[in-house]
Amino acid sequence: MKKLLLISFLIISATYLYSQNWNPNAGLILPYSAKVTVSSGTNPQNITDGNPHTYWESGNPLPFHYLQQSGSNYLLNEETFSSSLSKEETQAAFDGNTNTKADITEGKLSLILKKSTDLKIITIKASVSDSLQIFVTNSQNQTERFSYSTQDNYQLKNFKIALQGEIHKIQLVSNKGFGLFELGALNGFPTESVNFDFGKIRSIGWISSRHLNLDVVRNIDVLISNDTVHWQKILNLNPQAIPLLEIPLNKTYEARYLKIIFTLSLKDYDKSKLWEFDVYGPYGPYGRPPLAKPSALSYADAFGLNTIWGWGYSVYSNLLKTGQGPSMFRKVCTQLRTYHPLDWDMKNAQNLPDFNKMATQGTPAKHWLNWDREYGNWKKFGFKIDIALTFKEDNFPDSLWKNPFQEAFNFGKKFASHFYNQTNLINTIEIGNEPWNYPPEVYRKILLGMSEGIKSVSGITVLPCAVQAYDPTLDDNNYISNYIGPQQAQFLDGLNTHLYSYVFKENGIHVAVNPEDPRSQIWSMANLVRFRNVNMPGKPIYVTEFGYDSKGGGEDCTHSECVSELEQAIYGVRIAMILWRLGARQLDWYFFANVPYKSFLHNRSGLTGSYNSRFKPKLSFTVFQNLLQKIGPYHFEKVLEENQQVYAYLLKNPDIGDEMIIAWRPTSKNHKEEKWEDIYFDKKISTVKQIISLTEIPFSQGKGLLKVKLSGIPVLIKLKP
Repeated sequence: MKKLLLISFLIISATYLYSQNWNPNAGLILPYSAKVTVSSGTNPQNITDGNPHTYWESGNPLPFHYLQQSGSNYLLNEETFSSSLSKEETQAAFDGNTNTKADITEGKLSLILKKSTDLKIITIKASVSDSLQIFVTNSQNQTERFSYSTQDNYQLKNFKIALQGEIHKIQLVSNKGFGLFELGALNGFPTESVNFDFGKIRSIGWISSRHLNLDVVRNIDVLISNDTVHWQKILNLNPQAIPLLEIPLNKTYEARYLKIIFTLSLKDYDKSKLWEFDVYGPYGPYGRPPLAKPSALSYADAFGLNTIWGWGYSVYSNLLKTGQGPSMFRKVCTQLRTYHPLDWDMKNAQNLPDFNKMATQGTPAKHWLNWDREYGNWKKFGFKIDIALTFKEDNFPDSLWKNPFQEAFNFGKKFASHFYNQTNLINTIEIGNEPWNYPPEVYRKILLGMSEGIKSVSGITVLPCAVQAYDPTLDDNNYISNYIGPQQAQFLDGLNTHLYSYVFKENGIHVAVNPEDPRSQIWSMANLVRFRNVNMPGKPIYVTEFGYDSKGGGEDCTHSECVSELEQAIYGVRIAMILWRLGARQLDWYFFANVPYKSFLHNRSGLTGSYNSRFKPKLSFTVFQNLLQKIGPYHFEKVLEENQQVYAYLLKNPDIGDEMIIAWRPTSKNHKEEKWEDIYFDKKISTVKQIISLTEIPFSQGKGLLKVKLSGIPVLIKLKP
């Protein structure tokens, strides 16, 4: 009884300590707050509501709303023209109010435009007793005439100007006096605008924008200012761009004000839209990368592969020949992460499996299944094993849990007792892979119950499902605070995430980018680090999926995210090194082999072809094999260079004190092009070898400076002892 009371007290105390400082949004980098004003229209709050599916819509400048806009109606500003009649006589005709009237008693009015301009439309509302002629004259003294008849009386009427060149004179002539309610002139194409006032000068380096307008809008310009008088254009946006775009600017600007100007066509009733527009500092929604620290694990202990039961052969792996399955992939890693389907273990959460009887009875869901046989064979090859318990609505719906906390507790206790305590087969348990379509409140109970059950009988590493900490509104519904709170955190040994380097192009096509691209999702490690530092200090972050799709291994790759076989290999090394540098404890490549179906996202991410090609190795297999051989015992030590020209990281083998540098140019194309680059480093160099072919690369060394011929293919620079 005393022991139970003590355990309860410790749990309550731990929960209280976590709750005290818990910040569910600690990882977020928020866009700059601003006062947003618009030229016209409805729902301006939608511009910055964080939802790219809602929008502000302007009013329609044409046919007549432009008359009230000083930037569009040239004649609304009396300083822009001179009149043949006095201001007192004509003021009501140029005030933007179509209900006030000026009496032109002599039937003539002439306007000289002080600044010749590109007028597109003349708009008039009048009351005439005889036809009114309107003459428009350009700078070449060419004249175009329009007529306003008695049948048009009291109606606003537009006349499109066909004359080429700048207009400098407008004349109204009638045989009799007439009343002029309004005379307007559209100066160029109509515009609408959105204005941001940040309240103080901000460093502007990144814009997130969804500005889809199709053919309605001709042009979108983004301008900045510090006084609202002098404006500098910094960006032109494509009105036909479909998705939300992340746009790192080519430099950082200092400004208090920002304006977005939409230039529309000359069609009546056209409007502009802005779906989302957020302004950030130079690192955007990811924020500044965390400071690099020496890695806790060696490369050999950190890098792993995602795999499955049977290694694609659909038989127990101990039935495979030498060189197949685990014996083949032992050449590239010592760490495995495998998907362990919950629906293979049980049909519902009330009928728990007896794992001790698998050899003779299987599991309640699969009578033939014996996990011990499969995982035991992997252990013979020296692998550490991370189990990702997988469940989603489509294979193990949440309705199968009647009492999620207690049933998950019972399962976790049984699972850890067998696979960790009794058989010592596994090293890590992830409670869920991507259960993002589960109700979050149900997953939270499962996570709390299962992690507590596991910890009640073992000290095994326990992780949650994969989450992210940079955007609560993602369609994936994988925001960290949906699934993890202070109660759950007390039983977790770290955080878990899946990171891929994909972005949307303007046409909405999803494509891969090089890992150094600031838009790459891998930089969202910074958000998880911030969340961790506030809420779970000291707990490591595991990247249990990352990778690229490519052709090779005897199979095609035709979907939009595909990269070349060379790019999969070199991007693979580069993304692994960057994630290691960003603080990832574990790095698991997805996937060990291609999936034997048609080409679509993640089906071509293997280091080899699929079963259909007899697992023919790709170039990426070779490069990761070389990495394990060359830097297996090394730890990440520090960043030497990390800029647009060179990435260079220092690695160190703590057992013998040896050091090595891995370096490359952060290319997005022309990966084989070599350039001499500088790395500031004062230790003596032994050799420089390319990571794929292991051929030697030219270098020279002076005092404190290494010059090396670099391409997008990483090189290993061995230092002299």
